[in-house]
Amino acid sequence: MTAKDFRTWHATVLAATSLALTEEAGDTQASRRRAVKAAVDEVAAYLGNTPTVARASYIDPRVIDLYESGTTIAEVARRRHRSPAARTRDLEKAVLEMLA
Repeated sequence: MTAKDFRTWHATVLAATSLALTEEAGDTQASRRRAVKAAVDEVAAYLGNTPTVARASYIDPRVIDLYESGTTIAEVARRRHRSPAARTRDLEKAVLEMLA
């Protein structure tokens, strides 16, 4: 594994979480597009890359495809967790299950 693998995984989890917690209704194509743009921008800022690089090289495209078809990790993302480590573990597990 390389550092890029870890950056890719973290970017994917961050994008999935952002999409799950978006305030966009997601009931129209335009709303979903705004939510995706916001998630990609958030990941890009975190990684210090442009949104184009973040989306093309770091975010697993299945996360966006699943969001656009109505599948997110919202239940886990909104849940209260005992610690930041527990939240991270649960979010990562939820993303793994969603992508499986």
